[in-house]
Amino acid sequence: MRKVLGRFFIKLRNFANSCIDAQNRELFFTDKSIVDSSFKLGSNNFLDISDDAEFRFGKNVTINHSNFITVKNNAKFSIGDGTYITRATISCLGEIEIGENCILGEGMKIFDHNHQYTKEPFSVSKTDFNIGKVKIGNNVWTGTNVIILKDVTIGDNVILGAGCVIHKDVPSNSIIINKQDQKNISLNN
Repeated sequence: MRKVLGRFFIKLRNFANSCIDAQNRELFFTDKSIVDSSFKLGSNNFLDISDDAEFRFGKNVTINHSNFITVKNNAKFSIGDGTYITRATISCLGEIEIGENCILGEGMKIFDHNHQYTKEPFSVSKTDFNIGKVKIGNNVWTGTNVIILKDVTIGDNVILGAGCVIHKDVPSNSIIINKQDQKNISLNN
């Protein structure tokens, strides 16, 4: 009897999750959006999406599991054909454009804004932002934990190595690495 009840509750939970996933997918279909019907959205995504946001998603776009995506009022977020995103944080207050056939890896973060601040007296605003744009070309692959900051353009055919912080433009046909010296220190001294 326990096995039967266990299977029943698993099926019920899976059904409920699929309903939530379908409802979350509909958030991308705003009045201003053009989203191809092939768009796939995985489960366990945290979405903060405005009714006024604009989406342009090409064919076979996949936003897989466990992403944090924020797209605020009048912001524009576009993704080209065949792009795959998983376990990322994307925060769009202005405009983020991602090209075709990109693979955006785990832990990747994209921000098209930063907090405003004053020097005299020093203060960082919690709610006021300097908003820019991020443009990522076609065939871009990001390794784990890449961070892309506002006002950056990344060209086509680019690999961004694990742990890179991209704060300025990257030309097409480039590989960017996070060069760190690894120093081994013995604990036996």
